[in-house]
Amino acid sequence: MLKTDTIVSQITPKGKSAIGVIRVSGINTRKVISKVLKKKIKPRYVYYVNFFDKKNIILDSGIAIWFVSPNSFTGEDVLELHSHGNPIILNSIIERIISIDGIRIAEPGEFSKRAFLNGKIDLVQAEAISDVINAQSRHAVQASLNSLKGIFSRYIKDLIKLILKLCVHIEAEINFSEEENITLDFNISYQLRNISLSFSKFNKFSIENNTEKEAVRVVIVGHPNAGKSSLFNALVLEDRSIVTDISGTTRDVIYENLLINGTNVKIVDTAGLHDSKDRVEKIGIQKAWEEIKIAEYIFFVIDANLNIEIQKKHFEKFIFSLSDNSKNIIIILNKIDLVKKNKKLFTSKKHLVIKISVKKDIGINLIQKILKESIIFYGNTEDKFLARFRHISALKIAKKQFIIARKNWNKQKNIELLAEDLKIIQNTLNKITGKITSDDVLKKIFSEFCIGK
Repeated sequence: MLKTDTIVSQITPKGKSAIGVIRVSGINTRKVISKVLKKKIKPRYVYYVNFFDKKNIILDSGIAIWFVSPNSFTGEDVLELHSHGNPIILNSIIERIISIDGIRIAEPGEFSKRAFLNGKIDLVQAEAISDVINAQSRHAVQASLNSLKGIFSRYIKDLIKLILKLCVHIEAEINFSEEENITLDFNISYQLRNISLSFSKFNKFSIENNTEKEAVRVVIVGHPNAGKSSLFNALVLEDRSIVTDISGTTRDVIYENLLINGTNVKIVDTAGLHDSKDRVEKIGIQKAWEEIKIAEYIFFVIDANLNIEIQKKHFEKFIFSLSDNSKNIIIILNKIDLVKKNKKLFTSKKHLVIKISVKKDIGINLIQKILKESIIFYGNTEDKFLARFRHISALKIAKKQFIIARKNWNKQKNIELLAEDLKIIQNTLNKITGKITSDDVLKKIFSEFCIGK
C-alpha cells in the first residue's frame, strides 16, 4: 500500500439533497473517528453517530462506516460519513476534518487514482468509473459496468497470456534446443494464429466511447419556410422554436435532448440554408453548417409545394456543399396535405424520402419510429465493454506490430527477432491496463474525473 497523506471530499453531487456523503481515505482516518465521531467503531459496521466540531458542538447526526486497509475501495483506511445534504452542514464537517493535521481536500479523481496505485483496480477499470457516471444511454452504462467488472481487462490479459505463452516457448527453444526441431515452425504458426484471432475479438465485444460526444445528434436542415422549426417542435413535443411564415425566422441553433429507448438524442433546429445578405442570418447559417459537420443524422426538410426542379436544386446544392458524403440523410417532404393529387414529388434512390405534414400530424409517428429503429444500438450488451480512444489506439498499434512480426516470421523464420517483436507488442498492451504507464498519462486520465471519485 502507498503511504500518503489523507484526503477528504464530498462524493455526492454539490447542491441540496436529502443525504450527502463524505469520504476520507488515508492513514489519518482513525484520527477523524476519534476527533469528529468521538466514538469507537468497528470496521464494516454501520453506526448512527453525531459529528462534532472542535468545541464539541454537534454539527449533524448521521451514518458512519469504516473500512480498514486493504479491504476498501482505495486500499487504504476509508471512512464514509452520511449526513443531511445541506451544503452548509457538509462544508462544516469537511472544514472540521481538514483542520486535523495531515488531511487535505482530495484532487479530482484522487480516490480512484489511489485505488489504481494500490492495485485494487487496473487503469481500464479506473476509467470505467468515469464512463459509468458520464454514460449517455443504458447500453453505454451496461458496457461501462462491464469494463468496471474487469471484462475488458480480462480480454487484454488473456491476449497477453497468449503472447507470453509463445514467448516462453520461444525462449525455451533459444536456450535449450540443441537440435533442429521440425515441429517448431508449426507450433509458432499455430500460436500466432490464436493471437490473431484474439485481436479480432475486440471489434465484436467493444463499444467505442467518444467522451466528447454527449449524445446522438439529429440536425434538421433545409431552406427557409420548409417547416424545419415546426418539425422540431413536433418531435420535442414543445414549442421551442418560433414558427412564422416570415423567411429566416430561425437565426440561431436550438437544441433539445430526448431520451429514446435509453439513448440520449439531441435534436437540433437550424437556420434556413440560402444565400443571405443579412449579417445576423449569415452567422446562423454558418452555425447550421457547423452542426451538419458533427451530426450523425440529418433530416433535410423540403417544401413539397415547390416545383420539383426547385426541390431537386435545393437538395443537390446541399449534397454538393457537404464535406462528408457518408452522412445519414433522410429527406422529409413537408406540407404534403397542400399538394395536389397528380403533382410530381422529389424522389431519391440513395436516400429515404418521407412524406409528412406537421400541421396535420401526418407522418410524424413514422419519423419517431425511424429514430427508434435507426439510432438505437441493438444487440446483447451482456459481454460488451466500453473502449476509450486510448484503448483503441493502443490496440491498433499492437495489432499493427503483430501483423509485421507475423510477416517477418513467415518470411525470415528468425526466432530471436520474433521474440523481440512479441515483447514490444506485450509492452504496448500493458499500457492499456496501466501495468506500464507514465505519470503524465495518469495525470491526464484522472484529471477528467469529478472531485470525490
